[in-house]
Amino acid sequence: MRTSPRALGLLGGITWHSSVEFERALNEGVNRALGGSSSADLYVRSYNFEWIAGMQTAGDWDGLGKQFGADARALQDAGAEGILICANTMHKIAPAVEAAIDVPLIHMLDATADAIVAAGLDTVALLGTGYTMREPFYRDHMAARGITTIAPAEPALSELHELIYGSLAKGIIPPGSREQVLDTLAPLLDAGAQGMISGCTEIPMVVTAGDVDVPYFDSVGLHVAAALKFALAD
Repeated sequence: MRTSPRALGLLGGITWHSSVEFERALNEGVNRALGGSSSADLYVRSYNFEWIAGMQTAGDWDGLGKQFGADARALQDAGAEGILICANTMHKIAPAVEAAIDVPLIHMLDATADAIVAAGLDTVALLGTGYTMREPFYRDHMAARGITTIAPAEPALSELHELIYGSLAKGIIPPGSREQVLDTLAPLLDAGAQGMISGCTEIPMVVTAGDVDVPYFDSVGLHVAAALKFALAD
């Protein structure tokens, strides 16, 4: 193990609540591994989520890809040796980010898929934003690893998206949020899901592993673990 961590570049602020969690977990992980006053070496690009949400609503994923790619390159040029996109949904533009950099993109979906395969599962529930649940980028990435994802039907899908964007992304946890997420999950388990992907970085604000009776794949925790492995490896 290295005596000092590799520098990581975080494309964060998507939302800032999850970005704070990423930074906290990375710093704590480095300190556990190296002791003393050690902490993570981070370059952070934090975004105005209002702008990102507007670009998503407008369907301007190409514009988001160009901006994130340019920012990833700037983090690399500043000294980052690996890049993280601190959100599930924004992995839709991961190819644009990878094309812009010469250092590794530590991919959240790869980290999640690795854990699902290691658990011996092949069918999981996918809970996240409407973009993550509706669009093919997430399910196709998992399918390439032999994993089938099952997303909620309407109106539960749209209601979960509204909970995330309308409340959790603002740091607001409405009464009944936990029950809403669990009620959304239940039919997916009945349909054959063997576990649950927490496919939005805000979902752990209301439902964590202790709330479900099936394997729970926390995309944030798994992404952080993969980043720490990279940052600390010889």
